[in-house]
Amino acid sequence: MGIYPLTFEPIYIEKIWGARNLERLFGRDLPAGKPIGESWELADLTAGVSMVANGPDTGKTLTELTRQMGTDLLGGVAPHDGRFPLLLKFLDANDTLSLQVHPDAQAVADIGGDAALKTECWYIVESRSGYICKGVRLGVTAEQFRQAIETNTCGDVVARSEVANDEFHFLPAGTIHALGAGVVVAEVQTPSDTTYRVTDWGRGREIHVERSMQCIHFEPCAETIPGASGETLLVTDFFTVAKRTPAAAQAYRPPAGQCVALMMLSAAEPVTIGYDNDGGGAVAIAAGQTVLLPAALNGAVVESAGDIAFLEVTLPEG
Repeated sequence: MGIYPLTFEPIYIEKIWGARNLERLFGRDLPAGKPIGESWELADLTAGVSMVANGPDTGKTLTELTRQMGTDLLGGVAPHDGRFPLLLKFLDANDTLSLQVHPDAQAVADIGGDAALKTECWYIVESRSGYICKGVRLGVTAEQFRQAIETNTCGDVVARSEVANDEFHFLPAGTIHALGAGVVVAEVQTPSDTTYRVTDWGRGREIHVERSMQCIHFEPCAETIPGASGETLLVTDFFTVAKRTPAAAQAYRPPAGQCVALMMLSAAEPVTIGYDNDGGGAVAIAAGQTVLLPAALNGAVVESAGDIAFLEVTLPEG
C-alpha cells in the first residue's frame, strides 16, 4: 500500500428535487434520465461507501483504507465507529428540499438507538435566484412551531433568505433548514445520515414531528461563524473548512501531517497534486473532483497554470 493523493468514484443519489446541473458545471457523466440530487464525494456510511478510483488502491473502499492505514490516513484523529469521520457531497436542488433538522449531542442521548449527531455547512457553488431556509424566525416558540406543522404553514415560521454564489452557511446540529430551488452547494458534514423531516411541502413523504421537536433549536442562528477569519470559513470540533484561491502558476502547499480533503470548485487549466512519498509523483484532478490527502503524505503541492479555487477540509490535529 502506497501513500499518495486519493480520488474516488462519486456516488450519485436520485432525488425528486434533483436535476442535471453537475453535468453542466463539472462535466459529470450522470446516470441517464435521472434527477440527481446528491453526489457523494467522500462517504463512509452503511448507506454508501466511496471507492478509490486511482493508483494501487483502486477498487478499495474508504472503510478498508481507514482500517488499514490508521494514523497514516487520519493522523491523530480517531475513526468514527471504525469509519472515516467526514462526509462530503455536492447537492443540486432543482426544487425545494424538505424542511429538516439533525440531532445535537443532547438529542442523540435522548433519542438513543442509531441516532447520530450531524453538523454541516454549505458553500454555494451556484445560485440561480435561489434561496435557503435556515433557523426559526425570531420569537417563534415551540408551541407555535408545532401548530405550524399541524396547519402546513411552516414556511411562515422559518427564516428564509436569497443566496448568491460563493456564500457560506454554517448549520450546526439542531438548526432547521432546507435548500431552495435553484441552488448547487458543496456540503461538508459529520458522517451521519440521521435526518428528521419537519415538512415535505405536501409531496407526501414521511415526516417526523416528535423527533423534529426534540431536535430543533428555537433561538436565532448565530450571526458569526466560529473560527471564520481570512480564508478560513469555519472551525468546529469535527472539521475545519477554508477556501483557497491560488493564482495561476502559484504553488499551494496544504497542511502537512493532517488528513486533508480538497473539493475543487473551479479550474480553467489542469491541476496536479505533487508529492514526495515513494520517490514522488503527481495526481491530476479537475474542477468538481475531490481528492483526499493522507496525513502521512509528504511534500504535497497543488499547482495549475490557471487560477483555481477549492475548499480545503481538514480534520483536527488530534
